[in-house]
Amino acid sequence: AENLSFWEACEELRYGEQSRIAEIVDSIYQQFLAPGATRWVNIDSKTMERTLEGIKTPHRYVMDDAQMHIYMLMKKDSYPRFLKSELYRSLLAEAVIPPETKKRVFPFMRKQRHSSPSP
Repeated sequence: AENLSFWEACEELRYGEQSRIAEIVDSIYQQFLAPGATRWVNIDSKTMERTLEGIKTPHRYVMDDAQMHIYMLMKKDSYPRFLKSELYRSLLAEAVIPPETKKRVFPFMRKQRHSSPSP
């Protein structure tokens, strides 16, 4: 959950208001990167060094390296574990409905009749 929240906070930084950049960078640091942070994320020391150096002069892309590191962790570890989890399997089992029992949402999307081509 922390990794996904961190990634979302970085997206807010990248696409948020220019006037709030310093505030958002500080919030991300306090929540996710500072020693003893409540929602600490695990990034390698080189990425942490570059990020800490960058936040001295906050800008929109200062968290890019850390965000990419967390994204790769989620891609290679968290997401595959989620796909194997009982929670996901039960959600998937409830969501799968055989096509013949599904009602059409839009009545105009009916199956085309097979007719001979027009001359």
